[in-house]
Amino acid sequence: MNHQTKNYSNDYRVNILNNGTIISVEVTCCSRHIGEMRFKDGESKKCPLCGTVHQMVIQHNHFHIRPVKPVSNEAIAGNDSSLLFKEKAL
Repeated sequence: MNHQTKNYSNDYRVNILNNGTIISVEVTCCSRHIGEMRFKDGESKKCPLCGTVHQMVIQHNHFHIRPVKPVSNEAIAGNDSSLLFKEKAL
């Protein structure tokens, strides 16, 4: 038996109907529930804490959920005030 642990920081929960049709995906990032994406190509949710964008990509017989982390120094420094202060000082 697979026991679920609550020690995750990122997670995706797929919601389905009784007939197996996927209707939505709930997104957890930075250990917080950030929202729900409808099962449509191109849907996305952005984490307000780290700036990661979780994007749904649907192809002919499968789908991907791609987390894309920000690459700019400002987005990364936004969570650490000391880094932000150093960035502005330079």
